Amino acid sequence: MSAMTPRRSGLPLLLAVSSLGAVLAPLNSTMIAVALPEIRHEFGLSHATAGWLISGYLIAMAVAQPLGGRLGDQVGRIRVFRTGLLAFLVLSIGAMLAPTFALLVAFRMAQAVAGAVLIPNGMAMLRTGAPPERLGRLNGINGSILSAAAASGPLLGAAALALGSWRLVFLLSLPFPIAALILLPRLHLEEVRTTVRAPVDWLGTALFVGLLGGVTLQLSVLRDGEDPATSAVRWLAVVAVGAAFIWRQWVTPAPAAEWRLFRARSFSAATAFVLLTNLTMYTTLLMIPFFVKDVQGKSTQLSGLLLGAMSICVAIIAPLGGRLSDAFGRRPLSLAGSALALVGAIALLAVLRTDASAISLAACLGVLGVGLGLGTGPSVTAAIESAPVGLAGSASGTSSMMRYIGGILGAGLLAGVLSDGAGGHADVATFRFVGLVVVATAALACAAAAFLHTFPPTVITSVDDDAAAHTPPRPLRMQAKDAG
Repeated sequence: MSAMTPRRSGLPLLLAVSSLGAVLAPLNSTMIAVALPEIRHEFGLSHATAGWLISGYLIAMAVAQPLGGRLGDQVGRIRVFRTGLLAFLVLSIGAMLAPTFALLVAFRMAQAVAGAVLIPNGMAMLRTGAPPERLGRLNGINGSILSAAAASGPLLGAAALALGSWRLVFLLSLPFPIAALILLPRLHLEEVRTTVRAPVDWLGTALFVGLLGGVTLQLSVLRDGEDPATSAVRWLAVVAVGAAFIWRQWVTPAPAAEWRLFRARSFSAATAFVLLTNLTMYTTLLMIPFFVKDVQGKSTQLSGLLLGAMSICVAIIAPLGGRLSDAFGRRPLSLAGSALALVGAIALLAVLRTDASAISLAACLGVLGVGLGLGTGPSVTAAIESAPVGLAGSASGTSSMMRYIGGILGAGLLAGVLSDGAGGHADVATFRFVGLVVVATAALACAAAAFLHTFPPTVITSVDDDAAAHTPPRPLRMQAKDAG
C-alpha cells in the first residue's frame, strides 16, 4: 500500500487534522462579531470603522486562499499546513494582547493569511490521501464542520464575553492548532509537489485587494445618503481597479489564482455554487440577529438558538450529502440541496413579520440548513476533482476563495442595507428586501448546480481536458467493486 493512501483506519486521523486546521478560518470570521460593541467602546470607534475588523479579515482570507493552495502545490502541502498552524497560534496570542485597534486589525489580517493556507492544503491532503470512492463523504464531513464553525462562532464569542473580556475570544482559537500540530506527525503521507515554480504576482494581488475593498466600501455605504456624484466617482474607481486587475491576470505568468481552471465547465459551476450558497448562508447568518433584536425586540439568546437550527442541520446533513454523492453523483445531490435551500429561503421571506413565531423561523432556517448541508460536500468535491491532481491545492484554494467572496458580499450588502445613515433601526420591509436577496442567490445556486458533472472523469491530466471533464464514467461504487 502506498504511503500516499492511508489505511481506512487512518482516514479519521487525516480528516481530523484537515478539519482542525480548516475550522480556524470560518470560526474566527464570525465569533468576533458579537464582540464588536465592546471593541468599539474600548477603542472609541465608529460603527463603520469597527466593521472593517470583519471585512478586512474576509478580504485577506479571500485573496490569500488561492495563493496558499498554490504554495502548497509547489513547496509541499504538509510543510505549508504545519507552518500555517504555527503562525495562526502565534498571531492569535498577538491579537489577544493587541494594545491598539490598528495592531488588532493587523493581527486579524495576518491571522486570515495564515488561515488561508490551511483550508486548501487540508482539502488537497484529503484529495491525495483518501480513496476516490470515499472522497465525497469526507468532503461532506469537512464541509459540515466548516459551516457549523461559521454558524456557531457568535455563540462561542458570546461565551467568551460572558467570561469577562472580548480578548478571550482569541483564546478560544488556541486548542485547535495545538491539537492539529500534535496529530500531524502521525500522518504518513508523501508530499506532492508540482515541478513548475511560479512567482507570486504582487501587483495582481494588490489590485485584487483593492477591488474587493472597493466593492465592500461601496456596499457598506448604500444607504448613507452620499452625494450621487461622489458615489458615481467611487464606482468608476472600483471599475477601473477591476479592469486593471483583469488586465494584469491576462498578461502575468503567475496570476493571483489558477483562472485557467475555469475553462472546465464543472469547475466554474462548482465555484459559482460555493459562492452563491455561502452568500446565502452568511447573509442569513448576519441578518437573523438584527431582525430578532431590532424588529421583534427579543434576546440575543433567541438569535443563537435560531441560528443553531440552521447550523445543526448543516452539520448533520453535510456528511450524508457527501456520502450520497459518491453513490449517485455530484449534480443530483447539489441540485436537491439547492432546491431545498430555495424552498427554505422562500419560506423565510414569507414569515419575516414582526409577530413571526420562533418556531416558524426555526423551521424555515432548518429547511435552509438541510439544503445548504446537502449541497456542501458534492459541490466542493466537484470543484477539486475537476482539476488535475497536481493542482488540487490551487483548485481547493480558488474554490475556497469563492466561499469568502460570498461572505464579503453578504456582509457588505447587509451593512449597507442596515447602515446607521438610514436613521434608526431597520424595519420589516428592509429585512424582507434582504430576504428577497437570499431567495435570488438560492435560485442562482440551483442554476449553477445544473452544470456540475455527475461523476468525475477517471483521470484528468490537463485543465484543457474538457472532453474528459464532460464524459461521466461508471458510478464510483461500481469502480470500487471492480477494484476488489
